[in-house]
Amino acid sequence: MATHSRSPFIWRPCIRIPSEWQEQLRDVGVYFSGGLFTLGWWFFIDGLVSANNIDNYTPRRGFEDWLPGLICTLGMIVINSIDFSILYEDDGFGYDNGGSASKAKFVLFMGIALLGGGLAGSLVILIVKFVHPEIPADVMYTGITNVLQSLCILSSCLILFFVHNYESSSYQGIRLQ
Repeated sequence: MATHSRSPFIWRPCIRIPSEWQEQLRDVGVYFSGGLFTLGWWFFIDGLVSANNIDNYTPRRGFEDWLPGLICTLGMIVINSIDFSILYEDDGFGYDNGGSASKAKFVLFMGIALLGGGLAGSLVILIVKFVHPEIPADVMYTGITNVLQSLCILSSCLILFFVHNYESSSYQGIRLQ
């Protein structure tokens, strides 16, 4: 007889965390996620400041340099605004009073697509604007900070996603099988 789990993940963690540590682990995960998010935007602002301090700075910073970080931030907001207990429901797709699980999965997909698009955009900007033989390394640093920003926001979102997912699964209680 096959047992069906409500978890969307195939693997189960081998280590069981004691219940008295779970609250502190959630708090540490949320704070660490916020720190990574802040660090990502700090990298970007550091790149902007260092670009203004370089003489004869060839590639000019424009709105296209801001877009990857803004898109990743929007993706993070979309992903972490979903109630994860809805993802476990299996009620089909429809627009009449049902289909909330499919709609939540679609919104989750859109958030992940925004995160991936922001990271891809920052890599494209790095390659197109900053990776040239005639551009010095200190100028290339400003493009690298854009990629670091997207990676930090993506990592922050993943940590916050797993912290919230662990939080919602810890309140399910004991199921007899």
